[in-house]
This record gives sequence, C-alpha cells and structure tokens, in this order.
Amino acid sequence: MQDISVFNQILASALGMGWLQWLAFIFGIIYVILAARENVWCWPVGLISVVIAFFVYADPEVRLYSDAILQVFYAVMSVYGWWIWTQTKKVERGATDMSASALEIREWPVNRHIFFMITGLILAVIWGKFCQQFLGAELPYIDAATTVFSLIATYMVTQKILENWLYWIVIDVVCIFVYFHRGLYLFSIMFLIYTIVAISGYVNWRSVYREAHL
Repeated sequence: MQDISVFNQILASALGMGWLQWLAFIFGIIYVILAARENVWCWPVGLISVVIAFFVYADPEVRLYSDAILQVFYAVMSVYGWWIWTQTKKVERGATDMSASALEIREWPVNRHIFFMITGLILAVIWGKFCQQFLGAELPYIDAATTVFSLIATYMVTQKILENWLYWIVIDVVCIFVYFHRGLYLFSIMFLIYTIVAISGYVNWRSVYREAHL
C-alpha cells in the first residue's frame, strides 16, 4: 500500500509540472531517440530542448546551476553537431538529404578514456567546490560530476564516438536520483527513459560499427 501511495504522489507531481518542463521532456526524448538512430535532426530538436531546460534549471526554487550552465554548452554543441554531421555528408557524398549523417562511428582507445575520466573527476571537484561555496547549489559535487562528464559525452556524440552511450548510461542513472531528490519527478522519469534509449543507442551504434569493420 505504501508503494502505491508513493507512486500516486510521484504521478500527481509529474502531471502537475509546468508546461516548460513538459516541453523539455518531450523534445529531450525525441532528441535522444533520433541520436540513437544516427538521425541528424536530433541536433535542432536537442537545441530546442536545452533552451527550455535552461530556464527550468535556473529557477530559484530548483537551483541546479551547473545543469543550467550545461545547457549553454549543449546549445553550442547542438549547432556544432548539426554542422559537422551535415557538412561531412555533403563533402563525402555530395548529398542534400538531411535525414542522416555519413560521419563514421569510431572508438576511442582506452588510454584516452582514462585521461578524460581523471580530468573529468578533477574538474568536477573544482567546480563542485565553487558551486557549494559561491552558488549554494544542491548536491554540488554530484551535480558538478554529471555536468563535466556530460560535456565530455556530448562532444563524443558530435564525433560519433561509440562509447559515448556508456558515459550517458552512467550519467543518466545518476541524474534519475538527483532529480528525484530535487522533486523534479518528470525529469527523473525522463532520465529513466534516457537510460533505456542510451542502452538501445549503444547496441545500435555497436552493430553499425561492427558491420563497417567486417
């Protein structure tokens, strides 16, 4: 009975979210599904999502400032990703169809991942300390870690690095608990869906990568 009560509370809170959160939710889901399918339209859809999400995170009642700042980077990466996916296709194939990209899926060597993980942890500690002391952010170090590694993972998506999905799976799982803790239940559900799609994205990209390297 207690589980049912908790579920009803979460459902009621999610349904009571503002229209901005609903729009960010819808566009965010569409973005990650398109990205998992290697569809270049993920970038303009993602741009709309992050602009909306910026105002949600910057709300004084939410105060997830690292996430708000992260949306600015996402916006820049959305434009960059859209450009590089379509630019590569036009140069290599001379095509005008914008539904997919010819940029090949690649893997990074283990030493590069180790470098970015160590660098990411160091930056997360520094940024978390800043957010704690000067911004009064909630969950500063966890928020900072998801922010830093999201920056890395987003760049990996623009370059079509296969392992980006493994980064996103970990990030999304952590975000589920962060947003649940802050009472952003709709976003918590969104990141649960993100996790599922990220797993699907990894399987799909891995299959394409293997076919290209037979």
